[in-house]
This record gives sequence, structure tokens and C-alpha cells, in this order.
Amino acid sequence: MSSPKVLVVEDNILVSHAVRDMLVDNGYEVEVADTGKKAEKLLKNGDFNIALLDMVLPDTHGDKLLKAWDKYADLRIIVMTAYGEVNTAVDCLKNGASDFLVKPVDKELLLKSVAKACPRGTAAPSAKATARPSAKIVTNPAEADEIIFASDKMAKTMDIASMVSSSDFSSLLITGESGSGKGMLSRAIHRMGSRSDRPLIEINCSALPANLIESELFGHKRGAFTDAKEDKVGLIEMANGGTLFLDEIGDMDIKLQSKLLKAIEEKSFRRIGCTKNIKVDIQIIAATNADIFDSINEGSFRLDLYYRLSVIPIELSPLRDRKDDIEILCKHFIKMYSRRFAKKITGFTDNAMKALKDFSWPGNVRELSNVVERGCILTKSNEITEDLLMLPKAGAALVLNGTPQVASNEVMTLAQAEENAIKAAFEKADGNKNEAARLLGVHRTTLYKKLEEYNIQVS
Repeated sequence: MSSPKVLVVEDNILVSHAVRDMLVDNGYEVEVADTGKKAEKLLKNGDFNIALLDMVLPDTHGDKLLKAWDKYADLRIIVMTAYGEVNTAVDCLKNGASDFLVKPVDKELLLKSVAKACPRGTAAPSAKATARPSAKIVTNPAEADEIIFASDKMAKTMDIASMVSSSDFSSLLITGESGSGKGMLSRAIHRMGSRSDRPLIEINCSALPANLIESELFGHKRGAFTDAKEDKVGLIEMANGGTLFLDEIGDMDIKLQSKLLKAIEEKSFRRIGCTKNIKVDIQIIAATNADIFDSINEGSFRLDLYYRLSVIPIELSPLRDRKDDIEILCKHFIKMYSRRFAKKITGFTDNAMKALKDFSWPGNVRELSNVVERGCILTKSNEITEDLLMLPKAGAALVLNGTPQVASNEVMTLAQAEENAIKAAFEKADGNKNEAARLLGVHRTTLYKKLEEYNIQVS
């Protein structure tokens, strides 16, 4: 008997690829379409047995496709949607759907539904080992938010993210160096989850002073303090039913951490100056580029808050540890910036690509994106040459989340590299200690100790 052929119609590529991989791993033949138009074209040219159909697509609605696909008499249609109202389910079944599944779809339920829909003459296959594509693209409609990878390390990370998003988790903690994509990953997890139609509220904890962050998070009552001229709704309240993303949580004031912990545990809080508790139902995603255990040992981060946030810990590897991602990322960035600058750039010269792969990328994916953008702006041909990359020369100190390195095989002592890195950070930060610590990826207390150790004078 032949294996059933399944068409997955889903505009969220993160979801469609996860479903595709799941079905392929269980022996099905699978193709994917992200619009109704592409799905119609595939159905005309292919002999599909089953279609997994998302109800909300960029160019049409699933109920229209259900009626239109009546002409494919042998096609079994399983509807997948985040909008699980009873009326919608009944209408879908009336219009020819064989089953109705609410996203996030449970793996076992999906496999059972697909197996049940298998027509005679095909066999519902059992799981088998199947090689997955070497490169994966996980995306939302905005190209700036695409997560693109080919490395095994990122594949494992995204597998965890996919599993996490299918549960109604309370909190998770993403760790990783600056520029490694923590914000993008948090948005991807939110999009994949059951709360994707609810708000995703983001705040950078290092961007505001403690008193302003407290007001931003919890809101305040009019007259609670000097500048409180009117009632203010906080971000926690705005995120009710959805997700709150706390970026650089390691920089949050220790006193505010206590209030946040209480709000997470009790699922309620009070606005500043108010005595009334406000109940909320939110998921918390926190992220930090700092060594959280250093912060705990230094007394600047609460251990109990760490345990509360890291119900699910996800660590993003730095780009230097997943060099397999560099080439596919470069292709993506070239496509993006070529479109933006109205140029026809095909790629990099061999020497330029070698330089990109040999570089240690202290700024991670964000830095790579900047380098490709620079090359796209400066090139006068359809290729980017090595000189247009303007990577740091040999001997320049690079800071890798607080660990200085050298841009080539030249050697300096770790102490020399560290001292140079600290001086470079202060120069870039115009002498601002908080900003220098952020650039170095260390806590302020650690930086102060290093200033004393190397006798570096800062005005």
C-alpha cells in the first residue's frame, strides 16, 4: 500500500514546519502551502489524500476553501485553528471537514486524526526515522523576525521552543549573549502558543530606572507620586490573557524583583498607590545576557525569582558555536537588504565568505546582520567582497559576553585582552559605567572589581 499524501495549509511557517516534521517522521508524504492560492495550485497538480487546513490565511478564509474543495471528492480535510468556538466547529463539519482540531494541537490527537482520515488503498504508517531538511526557516510574516538556522544546536533549541509553546506554561527563562536572538525566540514561542491571538507585551528592564519600570509594569493611581497626574494601566495588566516578555531581567532592581515574584506567584498585583488587587492570567518570558548565577552570588538577583522564572530554561548558543548557521543567515540577510536597497546582490566572494566563517562574532546574529547590511550598501557589483565587510583587524580585542578574545591567531594574555576590552567599552559608552557593563555583558559589581584590579581610572 502507498503512504498517504498530506497537504499542510498554514501561514505560520513555524507551525507548518513542526507539523510537517511530525508527519514526515511518522511516514507520511507532506507538502506545505502558506496561502489558499498556493494550496489550490498544489491540489490541482498533486494527488493528495488529506489536507490539514488553517482557518485564517493571508488571502482567504478556511471556510471558503472548504466549500471550494468540495470538487476534490477523495480529499479528507482536517481543520486546524486557534479559534475553537463550537459554532465554527459545527460549520466546518457541515461544510465537509472530517475533523476539527484546536491549536496548539496535541501531537497524539493530530496523528490519530490523520490516521483516521487515511482512505482505503493507503496505509496509516508507523513512525520511522526520516532525515529532516538540513536548513530550517522559522518565521512570522515580518521578515525582521525570522529565525533561520541549519545547525543541530539551533534545531534542538527550536524543538524545545515548539514543545514549550504547545503547553500553557507559567514562565520560562531564555539566556544567551547579546544579539543571539532572545527577543525573536520569545516572539516565536508566543506566536506558536494558544495565546497567540492575545497581547505580547515587551519591556527592556535595563532601559528604564527602577522607579519608572515599577510604574510601567504595575501602573499607578492618580496622585500616587508627584508626576502621577492620571491613572495608568501597567504592562502586566495590558498583557492579561497573553504574554509578558521581560528582556534583560538581570538588570531589574532587587526591590522590584520581590514585587514581581509576588505578582507571579499570586497571579495578582496592585497598582502603585492603590489598595485593590487586580487578578491577571499571563505567561512570563524573561531573558538575560548576564550570568544569572554571578548575579545571585553577588546579591543582585533573587534566587527564588530565578527558580520561579526558570520553570523552563532555554539557552541560546552564541553564533561562534554554531558556524553552520552563518551561510544560510547571510543568504537571508542578502535577500532582505537587496530588496530594501533595490539592488541585485547574489552573494559573497569566496574570500568574503571564508572571513565571515572564521570570525568569532562577539555581537552574534545582530552583528552579522549589520555586516551584511554594510556590504549591501557599499558594493558596486552583484557580490560582496572581503574588504567591504570591515571586520576588526588582527589583534583587536573582541568581547564575547565578557570574555575578550583576539580577532586572529595573534596571542595576548587574558589579562591584557580583558583590560583592553574594558577600556574599549568605556570609550564606546562615553564613560557611563552602566552602559559599559552592558556592553561587556557583565554585572556592574563585576565591572567595579575589574576596574580596581587593573587600576583603570574612569571619570
